[in-house]
Amino acid sequence: MLGNVVGADIRQYFTYQTGLPGLLALPGTYVEEWVCEFYDSVWVAPDHSYIYYALAGTDYRVTARRAREVLGLTTYATRIHELCYGNFEPPRRPHGGALPPVDFVAPCFGAPFGEGSSRIVGDLTCPARILDFVMRKTLLPRPGYRDGFTRIQQWLVAHLIAQRLFDLWDLIVSEIEDTIAEGFRGRHQLPYAHWITLLILRARPEPLPAHL
Repeated sequence: MLGNVVGADIRQYFTYQTGLPGLLALPGTYVEEWVCEFYDSVWVAPDHSYIYYALAGTDYRVTARRAREVLGLTTYATRIHELCYGNFEPPRRPHGGALPPVDFVAPCFGAPFGEGSSRIVGDLTCPARILDFVMRKTLLPRPGYRDGFTRIQQWLVAHLIAQRLFDLWDLIVSEIEDTIAEGFRGRHQLPYAHWITLLILRARPEPLPAHL
């Protein structure tokens, strides 16, 4: 995935971000029952410092620090969802939020590009189009927006093209928040299923006391 794809070397757009190549290279296997239970019960702390979930009748808590350790991620100040949506509460709609500034997003598109220019997938440069495709399958699943280039997608791809660091765990947690706020659709929607399975296996959180 990180090699030369249709003539465009995109490795540089992944390797600059600590943990991203390893995250994308993880096996895609998962335990469906665990993931369904996770989404049926997960609760995210408002500041994203921890998550609660239940598995087989037992409640667990995993801190953001431990989740990053398990997935090989680093904390960064930039949060993609904050840039796009500000303090808007979940669910944050894919077509909502703020547009990235023209100067920031321009490298994703062919020249000339300016205020009022089209921002559709067909206008993307080859590297940006490949990055968008990869992100739709991994960090920012968008099965219902095949031909769209939503504002949150623009923020994410523009950060990758510019090789600017951002908090990967916060992006994942924000998408989990939106998934549960929109209503989990069970077997047909399992975002991050293999990463969640890995987290359950390796985080080894302590069960919460019964009185909490």
